[in-house]
Amino acid sequence: MKKWLKRTIKHLVFGDRDVDIRGRLSRMCRKDLCSMNIRIDSISIIFFLGRWLPLSIAIGITMGVIASMMDLLVIKINDLLSTQIVLLFVYPLLVAAITGYVIKYNHEVSGPGIGFSILHLKTKKYLQLHSILAKLFISVLTLSGGFIAGREGPSFFLGIGIGEWIGKAYGFGKKFKNMLGLIGGGAFTGALLKAPLGSSIFAMELENMYDFDYRPFIPMIVASIVSYLTFSFFRGNHAFIKLTHKAVWNLESIPYIIAMGFAVSMVIYAYTLFFHFFLKLSKMIPIGRRPLIGTIAAIPFMVLLYLISQDPDILSAPVNMNILSNLAQSGFPIGVNIAIIVFTIVITSLTLGFGIPGGLILPVLIIGAAMGNIFGHIFPDQLVMFTLAGMGAGLSAGAKTPLAAIVMITEMSHDDVVIPMTAAVITSYLTSFGYSLYLGQENIFRSSLKDFRSYTQHPKESE
Repeated sequence: MKKWLKRTIKHLVFGDRDVDIRGRLSRMCRKDLCSMNIRIDSISIIFFLGRWLPLSIAIGITMGVIASMMDLLVIKINDLLSTQIVLLFVYPLLVAAITGYVIKYNHEVSGPGIGFSILHLKTKKYLQLHSILAKLFISVLTLSGGFIAGREGPSFFLGIGIGEWIGKAYGFGKKFKNMLGLIGGGAFTGALLKAPLGSSIFAMELENMYDFDYRPFIPMIVASIVSYLTFSFFRGNHAFIKLTHKAVWNLESIPYIIAMGFAVSMVIYAYTLFFHFFLKLSKMIPIGRRPLIGTIAAIPFMVLLYLISQDPDILSAPVNMNILSNLAQSGFPIGVNIAIIVFTIVITSLTLGFGIPGGLILPVLIIGAAMGNIFGHIFPDQLVMFTLAGMGAGLSAGAKTPLAAIVMITEMSHDDVVIPMTAAVITSYLTSFGYSLYLGQENIFRSSLKDFRSYTQHPKESE
């Protein structure tokens, strides 16, 4: 009976085929289950836990402590300047004079910092310690008030330099210098912007436009989270973009979100042309005089922007980013929003383009928020959503970091508008191919268009 049952089952399963089930299973076990190809790679795990994990934690703690001290100094200086509004117009002149003297002997610390950092990562050189200290000094002064300058420029530069030296101290050679720099840059930026995941993605997307390198991702995430937790321990974990009510949206607003994404990409395109024009124009002036001359030219626009907006937070934007919170929660007149966009472009081109150290993320976030505030007039109850989506669209178009834009704005606001923001981000990203605010980014669509087209048409041949 048992033999008949086995034959019947075998016939139903395999038909007329003569299959040696026991022998086949034995061979499969020896070939596949016991194969070296699918065994746990214990050597790599031990190497990561023994080398990369302690390094990532060390980088994270170091970046968190330094970022906390930097944030504390920036806020304390700004508290002194905010007692008299006129100081916020005079102080930038002093900072510009000091910056001019510093960059005369350390020219690599001038300007936004990320463009230089991207190019530096492609070299085998380490950032000099005196350059790191000089960048830290003039960045604290710049971010304390008066200028519209982002935190991410100095933080990325400093993080790369410190990360490289910590890795060298841990015994990592120049083979890993690029990864060590990215890990440090992502960790420092994650702390100073309170966006550890977004900053890690930002660092990886930033190095090569349209090309994502996952190798430093895990150690960078570890370093960024440790850095963020260290920073939060000393400075608190409140959101940078403070919102009093949640964002809402519906399907009817999606076409307007897409239109806003396109409009933001066009404005960022104009900003890119304007900024790089003034960047080249500044090279006609001796490097030590550029910051002061540019700042003197920018002061009248700073005064006009303050008088038009009637918002003193615009003069302390790098300190607390309250201007972003204000734009997200209050419907500014369209004329004021246009003034904010135009004057932000002019002021940052005359200051950051002339050597003042500061990042470009904050300017593009302000531009994107103002554009979102304009479109928010169509749906007043969805103002928060349009403003946050505008910020993401601005960052995506300016830096070519679409995924980082979505994650970073979500982390900075502690609010979730992922779906509408994605619509704006993808639109601005797709309509901004070919240009970037940051020098040094590799663009495969520009340099290797034929190779890219052949790959998309014949993927198997390319592989």
